[in-house]
Amino acid sequence: MDITSIRDSYDAVADVYAQGFTADLASKPLDRAMLAAFAEQVPEDGPVADVGCGPAQVACFLADLGVPVLGLDVSPGMVEAARARRPSLDVRVGSMLDLPLGDAELAGVVAFYSLIHLQIEERPLAYAEFARVLRPGGLVLAAFHAGQEVRHRSSWFDRPVALDFFALCPEEVAEGLASAGFTVEATLTRGPYPGEADTERGYLLARRLQ
Repeated sequence: MDITSIRDSYDAVADVYAQGFTADLASKPLDRAMLAAFAEQVPEDGPVADVGCGPAQVACFLADLGVPVLGLDVSPGMVEAARARRPSLDVRVGSMLDLPLGDAELAGVVAFYSLIHLQIEERPLAYAEFARVLRPGGLVLAAFHAGQEVRHRSSWFDRPVALDFFALCPEEVAEGLASAGFTVEATLTRGPYPGEADTERGYLLARRLQ
């Protein structure tokens, strides 16, 4: 699986995905709590990027908390859905492996369930990009399926796709971020909420070293 497959797959389901996940956070209190903690602690000297933003449910949540936020997604279809949901939101097409942002441009990065599509050799590139675009002291909040399982989808919402979903070990994510110049400040795991896929979820909050 490559970026083209990810882009094309999410383009194929963008409209129905947006309908199903727009209110996603309403039933996930721990997700909201982690995002609120991130919003409270992120430096106020720059914007935050929601990387792999999809229909922008996370970006909108942060914006409603007063965080200056922009959305990035590799799928133009998802970017269109996000713009339709919140026309005032700055949403751009872009890959986390080559973020369309300048060095030290951001105060924070949120990656909610977007690292899960990266191959193991791609993840250090993403962590390095997070470090590049963050100012010293900036925060990363990552959320992901926790574990070692790989699930493949060839159909989603009754539409053909080609997507791999990689569960990630929290310790490996922490090590990868540390290697890129971060220190982990908090970790959390939880079981699935009703209606979710039957996997554990992991969350890591990490700060860019000076």
